Formats: sequence, C-alpha cells, structure tokens
Amino acid sequence: MTESTQKSYIKHSGRTFRAFVWMLVTVMIMAIAAPLEMDAAKKKRSTKAKTTATAKKKTTARTTSSKKRKSTTKSRKKSTRRRSSSSGSRGANWALTAADVNPDSKSPEVKAKKSSKRQVTVERPDLEAIRVATLDPANPMYFPKLMKKFNRNDTTMTADEFRHLYLGYMFQEDYDPYRESPYSSVTDAYRNKTSHTKEEIDTIRKYAELTLLDNPFDLRQMSFLVHVLKERRKDMSAKIWEYRLEHLLGAIKSTGTGENEENAWFVIYPAHEYDMVQLMGYHAVDADFIEPGFDYLMVEPEEETARRLRDKVQKGFYFDVRQIHQQYELKHPEDSDDDEADEASEDSDVSVEEMISVSEEDPDDLPAEEDPDDLPAEEEDPDDLPAD
Repeated sequence: MTESTQKSYIKHSGRTFRAFVWMLVTVMIMAIAAPLEMDAAKKKRSTKAKTTATAKKKTTARTTSSKKRKSTTKSRKKSTRRRSSSSGSRGANWALTAADVNPDSKSPEVKAKKSSKRQVTVERPDLEAIRVATLDPANPMYFPKLMKKFNRNDTTMTADEFRHLYLGYMFQEDYDPYRESPYSSVTDAYRNKTSHTKEEIDTIRKYAELTLLDNPFDLRQMSFLVHVLKERRKDMSAKIWEYRLEHLLGAIKSTGTGENEENAWFVIYPAHEYDMVQLMGYHAVDADFIEPGFDYLMVEPEEETARRLRDKVQKGFYFDVRQIHQQYELKHPEDSDDDEADEASEDSDVSVEEMISVSEEDPDDLPAEEDPDDLPAEEEDPDDLPAD
C-alpha cells in the first residue's frame, strides 16, 4: 500500500469514527429526551382534562343554581299567597314557610322527602307522667338534658323525646303561656315583604334568634328565620332550624287529631293553635272557648287543601288548653285573686241592689204612725196619788 493510499484510508476511517460517535451521542440524547416528552404530553393531557372537567362542573353548578333560584322564587310566591290569606291571633302573622313540615301535604317537595321523614304516631299524652319525668334529674327525659340535646342539634332525638321536650316545658319554672319576648316585635315590620335586603335579613336573623333564646318554642319566629336564611343562601343554618321546627310541630301533631274534644291537640301556647291550622292547610276565621278548657278554631281551607280533600275538609279543630290555664293560675295567683274579687264584687253589687229595692218600698204599705191622743191613758200608780 502506497503512502498516499494509507493517508487516504486513515482520513476516511477518522471520518467514519467521528460519524459513529455523533450518531451514538444523538441516540443517547433521544433516549433521554423521549421519556421527558412523554411525561410532558401526559401532563398536558391531564391539565386539559381537568380544565374540561372544571368547565363542566361550573356549567352544571350554574344550571343547578339557576334551577334552585327558580325553585326558591316559586316557593316565595307560594309563601306570599299563603301569608296574605292566613289568619292569626295577633293580626299580620307569618305563615309557616317550611312546606315540607306538613306530613299531609301532596306537594312535590314533600313527596321527595317523605320517605326520609319519621312516622308520626298519634297518642294521647299522659301529662302527669311527663311532668314527673321532666322534673326528675335521674330520668333520661329530664328537661335540661333534652334541652341540651335540642340546642346542639342532636339528630338522634326520638319522637318521644321531642314530645317530652315540648309538653314538659309547661312544668318548668320560667314557663308563661302568655309571655311575649320584647324582641319579637322588631321583626313584625318585615313580615309582609316577599324579599329582603341583606341588611334586613341580618336584622331579622339577629332579633329572631334573640327571641328564640328567650322563648325556644316560638314557632313563628323559627319559621320566619328559616325563610330569611334560605333567602340569604345560608342553607346549612336554615336546615338546622327547619329540623327543629319540623319535629316540634310533629310533637304537637302526635298528641291527637284535632277532630273533637277527645282527640284534641295539646299546645303550650295559644299561638301554636294557629300554627297548626296553617300547617294543615287552613286559615282560622273564628274561635270559641268550650268548658272546661278547650279552644275550638273555626277554619276555611286553602285552595289546594279544598281541592285535595274535597268532601273531607274540616270545619274546625279542637285544642286542649286546660293545662295552660292551670299553669298560668299557679304562676299568677294574683290574677286568680283578682278574678275572685271581681266575682265577690258582683255578688256584693247584687246584695246592695236588693237592699236598695227593700228600702224603696211603697209608703202606703208601711204601718201608720199612731196618734198620741189615741193611746189609752196610763193607769196611775196609787203610790203617786196625792194624800187626802
């Protein structure tokens, strides 16, 4: 091999070696970069999928929210119609807004939830047994124990516990069937409005909660509070109060049917009579008291109730208020004394009238006064005669 040929061969071999090295480096670089590109592609696809899912969720949320707003608007309209046609013991009262607390309602909202409701068992309450149980610290039905469970929203409370809580309140020291909270009148100005501003809702909520601290069984304040909390989209708080309202009304409903005196409902406040009437789909038009202690509310059905019940529409409902009167007299004996004094005064007035009628007898009927000249002469005492 000539020298020039050797040089050419060496030169060609060097080029081949360098090409081989570059090819090897390129393959190594591609081998390293490929997994990185695959990871990047996966991340890109994952991000795109998440973005798409988020967009779908937002679209679904907007659709659901729109449906909820429409449903809330319809509920408000129904509530407005009910409120404008309702009657109560204090004029313009707030009708119960929680439609699903009515076990007899045929509305779609109630049908959807009816399967989850506890069945109300009707049984005439033994008030003496309830009194003993709720005043005994060793009894599971001790009133402070039940009140503690009620305030912490214990969902394990049974229907019997709610009955003892509601009816047992009549035997507690601070119970007064005719006491009104000083805070309850603050919300009256807002009751006839179909919608409220944020500031109004905050005011209503504040004073309704203060009223319920003073009287935990003010069902109208509770119902109004549920309404404005839903309006403010405070759904969790609304559900808490709605749960309490539902079970307290269920406790009343479990005491009877309201159809007659034997099956009269037991209430702890006269205002609850009107709440129950509204709950059943009626509004009160008149009231009467029946001895020895029953209130009878004459009612007219709402349109939906009349259409649903037809010939089974009630003309009135009975409420047993004997225990209310008894407890009031025990806690306000001075009023009982005043009543007795009034009765005594009436008896006294009759006696005076009788006396006056006697003193006003006809003068012709009185015996005539005797003339002294017509009287016989008195016989003189012999000892008084002058001596001869």
